[in-house]
Amino acid sequence: MNELNFIQVKQGNPQHYEIFRDLMIPYNKAFAEHTPDYPINDENVLQLVQSCINMQGPRDRHLELVFAGDAPIGFLYGKVDHRRHKGHKKPGYGYIMEFYVQPEHRRKGYGSAMFRRLEQHFSAHGVKRMYLNADPVTGEDFWRSMGFLPTGEIQPHNHMVIWEKEVRKC
Repeated sequence: MNELNFIQVKQGNPQHYEIFRDLMIPYNKAFAEHTPDYPINDENVLQLVQSCINMQGPRDRHLELVFAGDAPIGFLYGKVDHRRHKGHKKPGYGYIMEFYVQPEHRRKGYGSAMFRRLEQHFSAHGVKRMYLNADPVTGEDFWRSMGFLPTGEIQPHNHMVIWEKEVRKC
């Protein structure tokens, strides 16, 4: 496994936008194939990319591009939920909003290293538990191996099962 480099996405950086966009397109297409109720097209992806980037700034949001050497291999996006956030939220929990490793880089330890990075961010913010929605095809086995378990609780906006785990102190 090559050493990973993590780059926090910055608003107004066209290179960050392009790399994130180029990773989000296959990520969303695969997710849509596995989740029939997930309406996605290229325009929606571009809006989602810009929305994610526009929300950068608060210290407890982490949208990072992940590189092995000079090659982008994926991204991670997590935040600490607060009462003022819109939509489904669990105040004080870490929420893994988006997480992607390109298929050719899977099963090499990169996803585990990326997850540990996000868990360290949550631990540094004092978060005790975290949650996510797992892709039903490519995500459930991975997230179970990271210690997440399905709660039976359903995410209102996407009708997917919520998975949770305690945050390890780092």
